[in-house]
Amino acid sequence: MTIRLAAAALLFSAATATAQQPPASMDKMDHSKMGQEKMHAMSPWKELDAYHMLMMATWHPAKDKGDMAPTRAKIGDMVASAKALAASTAPKGCDSPKLKATAAALPTETQGVADLVAKKAEDGALKDALKALHDSFDVLEAGCTMPKKDGAK
Repeated sequence: MTIRLAAAALLFSAATATAQQPPASMDKMDHSKMGQEKMHAMSPWKELDAYHMLMMATWHPAKDKGDMAPTRAKIGDMVASAKALAASTAPKGCDSPKLKATAAALPTETQGVADLVAKKAEDGALKDALKALHDSFDVLEAGCTMPKKDGAK
């Protein structure tokens, strides 16, 4: 009976250890970038951050792997988020005329990408349109970031 208990304890221990292992795909992730991406999305403008998260989820697969499936799947959310961003009030520090104009144009530009998705455009044309949209978005991202703390670079 003692041998059975020992064997059961050993099997339980092995099963528990295996269950606590991260999936193999997690091993391939670059964990050093995870914190950077969280900080990358920080701004004092919550609607900008919401759009940014969608942009990251679509642009990076498109740019890095030519994968347009996330764009095709999330474009409706991007249009809604662009409209919410344009309708929101920019916080102090993000309210320059250039940033206001860029935010106001974002729904139309995002809808342009959505129109390509609806027309089942080829991936190359869709990627080009998404890149142009990303370039416009970069104006907002660069112009509206969290103020750096003393001593931060």
